[in-house]
Amino acid sequence: MTGGTLRSFGVRAGVAFLAFSAGPAASGTALTAQAAAASEQRTVARAERLRDAGRPAEAAAALREHLDRVPASPAALALLGEIALEAGEARDLVTYAEAAVTAAPDDEVARFWWARALTGAGLLDSALAVTGRWLERAPQAAGARLARADVQLTAGDSAAAVRTLGDAAAPPGEVLGRLADLLLVMGDAERLAAAWAGLLALDPPATDDVERGLRAAGEAGVAYFDRLRGELGGRTDDAARAGAIVALRVGRAAAARELAEGGRGAGEAEDAAFLREYAREAEAAGLSSEVAWAAGLLAGLSPRPADQFRWRALAAEQALAAGDSGSARRALETLTRESAPGDAPHQAASRRLFGLLSGDPASLGEATDVLARYLRQYPDSAAAEAAMRGELAIGHARAGDLAAGEAVLAEARERLRVAWTGPLDAAAARLSLYAGRRDSARERARRSVRDSGIDAAERTRRLTLLTLVQTADSAETRIVGAAALGLLGAPEAFDPGPALRELAGATASEGRPAALTFLADGAAAAGRAEIADGLRRRIVERHPGSPEAPAALLDLARAALGAEAVAWLEHLIVEYPRSALAPVARRLLTELGGGL
Repeated sequence: MTGGTLRSFGVRAGVAFLAFSAGPAASGTALTAQAAAASEQRTVARAERLRDAGRPAEAAAALREHLDRVPASPAALALLGEIALEAGEARDLVTYAEAAVTAAPDDEVARFWWARALTGAGLLDSALAVTGRWLERAPQAAGARLARADVQLTAGDSAAAVRTLGDAAAPPGEVLGRLADLLLVMGDAERLAAAWAGLLALDPPATDDVERGLRAAGEAGVAYFDRLRGELGGRTDDAARAGAIVALRVGRAAAARELAEGGRGAGEAEDAAFLREYAREAEAAGLSSEVAWAAGLLAGLSPRPADQFRWRALAAEQALAAGDSGSARRALETLTRESAPGDAPHQAASRRLFGLLSGDPASLGEATDVLARYLRQYPDSAAAEAAMRGELAIGHARAGDLAAGEAVLAEARERLRVAWTGPLDAAAARLSLYAGRRDSARERARRSVRDSGIDAAERTRRLTLLTLVQTADSAETRIVGAAALGLLGAPEAFDPGPALRELAGATASEGRPAALTFLADGAAAAGRAEIADGLRRRIVERHPGSPEAPAALLDLARAALGAEAVAWLEHLIVEYPRSALAPVARRLLTELGGGL
């Protein structure tokens, strides 16, 4: 409990007394108390304004004048104490604090500031004696322990301060927080873990305090957290649940899950409330796997079908973001099984499940079954069918079977009207590229960009492919197509080196930067950021006059941090001032705090 906290306590106490004693039948004594409290509030407010205006001497004079008349004014004494200690006038404060204690022997604020005044005046023996008697008289008073510990620390006896704070039978949050701060400075990991566990057991738990302590510990925070995790291990109370929240905040997902599992079982309503908080904290920490886990449990705890569907959809989405396709698949299958065809959750889940299966070479047969079932349930969904058949064709290409992909597209063209063939043309253009058929890829890419029902991102992808097959020659198209197919089939093992060496041995056309851009975009989409970065740097360095260079610079900036991002943006603005991307670069540069 700091001085500021105690001063606020004094103000609250005065207000509470004023409310209690008010009423139509108030006695003369009560009315006098009301008047004193009101006078104190006015004086403190005026003194705070003077202090904030840089006139602390006038503020102190106003407070002393009030305390001369009404010594038992805790809020006034607390503010005078702050001003006096800042000004080095602790000895003058002693007189007012002693008078306040004499007038109100049980007032915690007065005794606390008496101890602080004696300590500030260098009268440590007196301060120790005063706080010792106070603690004997009121062993449960937080102010007594805090005041005595402060005196002991000033006297250089940190061990005694730890004993004073740690000996409390049921320490309140202020005492536990002060004890934890002291143990953190001393590096006493074992007792620190116990203090943090106590803070997490409070209602409400002091999760912010524990998180701050862990972060303040720097590199030692890892070991300190492991101690705390051991302290909470096996517990099934609020402290375990609060520990799970702290674990999420410091990025310890496995520990968070373990503590959360232990903290469940308090009842369905309590578990649901905790899991919602867990999901929010996990999302804020960017821990998609933990959001998915909590959402899956919440689906089982939710009585309303709409909430169940919402949580299962979130579980699937976050599992996919975490790269856990197995959990995502189970969530989507459950969602499609438990919802009815025609419901929005069912249709969306069916599409997502199909996309997940079609992206896995081992699940293409199941993807075909899901597609067939989808078409039976939604027979008037030509646009969706075109998109899904295009995805399935690319799925076969991913598995290395271009012929099967072509067969999927051929069957689709027999079923669908020309108006819905944009996704089929886009997929066919990619298959032709993978096969090294430049003319076929160009014709299909041209048709695909005429599709008016696509979003900006998809249009950009189709235009990038069209630019490649229009500007690169046949040799470059063949090399890039083979490399792109390798990237599609095994992104984690993809090495651009062979393709780059083969390109270096071929005659460079005006489409060379477009070829590098296509590969860079594919690598970025596949999660190979380091390959995308290298290819974009090559465009900037070797093809500075190309239309692709400004876009490469912007992509490099977006993928970078801090000074590096600023450097890429400045390069774009200075070297390509007439580019359509220059205004975008200026805006981003302003957001980063730079500017040209």
